[in-house]
Amino acid sequence: MVRRKMIVSLMMITLLTACGNVVGSHTFYVVLDHIEEALEQSDWDQLDQYASQFEEIYAQNKWKLQLIGDEGEYEGLYESIQKLIAGVKEKDSTIVRLELASARALVSDIYSL
Repeated sequence: MVRRKMIVSLMMITLLTACGNVVGSHTFYVVLDHIEEALEQSDWDQLDQYASQFEEIYAQNKWKLQLIGDEGEYEGLYESIQKLIAGVKEKDSTIVRLELASARALVSDIYSL
């Protein structure tokens, strides 16, 4: 029974790490890059779309984040996304920059297997 659980755990880890480029951090970094580019151009409409997309990506991948990160990391990422969205709505580039940096650091921490 213990051996079976260990084999299943190893298979899950292998599956998640082998598919890292497809379902891993790359998905998050792409949208973060888009947010940063839109922020540099002060394109608030585009920022709003990317922030919503970031929230959707988080929601779709939350179960993966829960498997590979700890609760503080993935909950911190959620809070950072919510603050980023609020900053975009207020058109506050300082908040958006801070939360963008925070989100990058949290994604990096989560995927640092």
